[in-house]
Amino acid sequence: MQNKRSGIQEEKQAALDHEMPKCMICGKKFDSLAALRDHHRSVHSKSRFVTERSRLSRNLIVGMVIVIVAIGGGIGYLIYSTSLTGSSHINTSLIGTQISSALYQNLTTVSYSTLSSIGSSQSGVTPPTSISNAVTLTSGGKSEILYIGAEFCPYCAAERWSLVIALSKFGNFSGLDYMASAQDDGDISTLTFYNANYSSPYNVTFVTVENEDRNHNLLQSPTTNEQSLWNEYNSNSYPFIDIGGMYILKSSQYSFDALSNLNWTQIGSQLNNPQSSIAKLVDGAANQLIGAICAIDGNQPSSVCSQSFANVSFAIGNPGTSQISMLAETWLADDSSANQSHFLLSKVFTVKLGSDGFFFTA
Repeated sequence: MQNKRSGIQEEKQAALDHEMPKCMICGKKFDSLAALRDHHRSVHSKSRFVTERSRLSRNLIVGMVIVIVAIGGGIGYLIYSTSLTGSSHINTSLIGTQISSALYQNLTTVSYSTLSSIGSSQSGVTPPTSISNAVTLTSGGKSEILYIGAEFCPYCAAERWSLVIALSKFGNFSGLDYMASAQDDGDISTLTFYNANYSSPYNVTFVTVENEDRNHNLLQSPTTNEQSLWNEYNSNSYPFIDIGGMYILKSSQYSFDALSNLNWTQIGSQLNNPQSSIAKLVDGAANQLIGAICAIDGNQPSSVCSQSFANVSFAIGNPGTSQISMLAETWLADDSSANQSHFLLSKVFTVKLGSDGFFFTA
């Protein structure tokens, strides 16, 4: 019994010793904090008075700061890593699913007023090139527009926006899906024609080949004739666009960099704003395409092809012995009024004479 009491007293004394203020310099314990202060003033007057508890509190604060900095650094690294390897500006779960009705409206309802305000000669927009010795390209009895591209391709990503806007003035799309170019190749928000269909009441049809998917896997193969055209004019580069056998595009009409770090909504919402730098490029390229399409389908519908934005000039360049050059040479040799400003060619094109050669206007 005596031993038990002794043990209890020892425990109480240890607790008291633990609670007693202790000098952090010499280790001496005191009954009260006031006694410790008096001891410090008389013995350690040149040193700063610090209690063990305040030191522990300070150490705890320092430790917490270190932990917070470490956590913050980890989060920052994750954000940086995601920006390098992931699609932080788009919702990748939407890729391959049908575009929203709102985005479809953005694409198909760009007004004539906006297109006219932007015009067809925007800086930074390259027009299609006319083909020398052109052979008409048709499909199902209609003038064909052939597109060969790839889902990973950032140049294709940029061009699809303009193609859809332009073709929507002549017909309707269905099955357009969200897409983005490869993560290591611009990660540009776009659409894909893989599941898309297009119909038009006019003399134009749209044939598409998405040759590779976003991961460079084979997706669709061109026919023998399509491959032959692709080899002849573009050496299997993306995108390749043949407009009725009259015009070709060997790349995007504007730099895809303009669309960097923008999602589909951010791009679509600007298309009907003539003050937008995005619209000036995307719509400016669409206007060039509209002019070319009007040229191959007999200028129909007139409600589109009579608009100022469809009045596009394309340089013939060096046509060799093409039908256009031969007609022009015959006209110059036989017509005594060779100084007139223009003449009509097949009731489709207006050929103009200028210091740089012949040009025709759709």
